[in-house]
Amino acid sequence: MSARGAPLCAWLAVALLLAGPVLAQGPPTTYAGPKKTVFVSTFDSANMLYGAATGEGLSQMLLEAIMTDGRFVAVERLGFGDIEAEQQLGKLGATTAESAPKGGQLIGASVIIRGTVTKFAPKAKGGGISLGSSMFGGNSGVGMSGNTAVVEISLRLIDATTGQVISTSKAEGSASSKEFNATLYQRDGFQIGGTQFRETPLGQAAEQAIQAALAKIATGMENVAWSALVIENTNGAVYVNAGANQNVKPGMKLAVYRKTKELTDPATGIVIDTLIDKVGAVEVETVREKTALAKAVEGAPVRGDVLRAE
Repeated sequence: MSARGAPLCAWLAVALLLAGPVLAQGPPTTYAGPKKTVFVSTFDSANMLYGAATGEGLSQMLLEAIMTDGRFVAVERLGFGDIEAEQQLGKLGATTAESAPKGGQLIGASVIIRGTVTKFAPKAKGGGISLGSSMFGGNSGVGMSGNTAVVEISLRLIDATTGQVISTSKAEGSASSKEFNATLYQRDGFQIGGTQFRETPLGQAAEQAIQAALAKIATGMENVAWSALVIENTNGAVYVNAGANQNVKPGMKLAVYRKTKELTDPATGIVIDTLIDKVGAVEVETVREKTALAKAVEGAPVRGDVLRAE
């Protein structure tokens, strides 16, 4: 290496250190197994500085990370607010426990991911920070010097059918900057999770927290069996509500389970467990994008029966 090249390399090394950690994007390899379905609910956030935008922005970042990752199928949020409202009415007695909608049946997900933003700090430690006086009337300039931003999320994986908590975990991210000065809050376009946000130390901390959350979710999902449902059975031709989008392949053998009893809490009427019995088996023959056709090899599956990979 020439004498002229050595100082250049040194400056590049310093620049990389000041830029913060490099975040890995996407899964290390292509996932070939059956993809389980998840729904990301909007995170709760009590953060006063950024309000509801904090929870909405971070849950959207997690949804994007899940879709990029490729190990799961993310169910869209469209109409979920109405579903949650109706389920809440059932809990309050406006409808009966029997008539209240079941989350898993309506949203098509096996697991609901809920989160609470427990820390969202642009200056968790380090140097000073200055906030513009017009924060709540328009734009706010935020200046930082030698600060470390921290984001922490508390996660819960919930069985969409029974409402039981499958696992709980915490994900945290942090990022430091030698010097930083940028607008962190704008009513006229700035979004948590947007391009401007991701370029800030707080945005980098959020990215780290989301990647950590994704790893925790993958670990928790190991305790969740892949499942699908029988759409209908026509003379032994069994239609399944999962296809190539969930990596279903011809030749897959699926056990058929039938719900025999729902155990409800006598105080709230909420389903806390579901008993199922194995009643047969099917083998997948042809696959389309979102459905598959299987043949019954044991028993007589009916609409609504649960299918699990053997």
